[in-house]
Amino acid sequence: MMTLKKLYLLLFVSVVYACFMPAFGQGLENSNPDASLVKPQSTLAWLGSYGTFRLSEKWYWHAELHYRREASDKYPFWGSMAQVYNRHGIKFIPTKNFSATAGGVLRLDFNPNAEEGFDSMILEPRIWHEYIWTMPFERFRIYHRFRFEHRWSRGFNVNSDWRFRNRWRYKFLMKIPLNKPQLQPGAFYFSPDVELILQTGKTVSDYPVEDLRILPTFAYIASPRTTYSTGLMYTTGQTQEGGYIYKERWILKFNVYINLDLRKGDQKIPETNFYD
Repeated sequence: MMTLKKLYLLLFVSVVYACFMPAFGQGLENSNPDASLVKPQSTLAWLGSYGTFRLSEKWYWHAELHYRREASDKYPFWGSMAQVYNRHGIKFIPTKNFSATAGGVLRLDFNPNAEEGFDSMILEPRIWHEYIWTMPFERFRIYHRFRFEHRWSRGFNVNSDWRFRNRWRYKFLMKIPLNKPQLQPGAFYFSPDVELILQTGKTVSDYPVEDLRILPTFAYIASPRTTYSTGLMYTTGQTQEGGYIYKERWILKFNVYINLDLRKGDQKIPETNFYD
């Protein structure tokens, strides 16, 4: 029988192979400059809510809503509207240490300075599924999240073509309590969080590394049903203009996590075990 460690290794090798091998083959045909280029840094602010609603013993409804803004000429972080992001799915939690979720995403992208020939708002639908393994320890937890997204996107140019891409995401994070012996109501915790996002598709040639996200987070567990978190995330990755052109972003993040049990009163449990 395959052990958990072997499963981790197999998933990791599969993702790296699927993402990098096609890109390497195509990238050899491109003529890039000797040195990479880095675009000017941008700043954004992301507000998010994550809901986990228990429907039965092992089935949950996962619901996310994100409100995102980006810097303008006058204001950093909070200058103009960027995105509204809805993610929903059905979550299956067979054990305390594993969950699987699948569903759909609808993202709205805004163009505050739209001119003639450009749309002021475009849609990006996605299909997504993810798998989370939890490693519980006496004082802290470690999470491994594999998320896969299949996305359809287009530019702001009127009647621009749709592009289909796959995203391959791996996130490693920890939750370390600071003022309590364990993760429990009333505890502040620190969460080191690193995520690598790769992409593949016919239109992806030499820029498979879409984003590397580094997010140190501080959070507070207000109750078994509510947790709040905040952090400053740094991201970098290749751009569509070319694999040698990189972007850099600083993103303020504020999140609330809500866990509710929608079953009848005599079936309820005090809390759920997973926070995204």
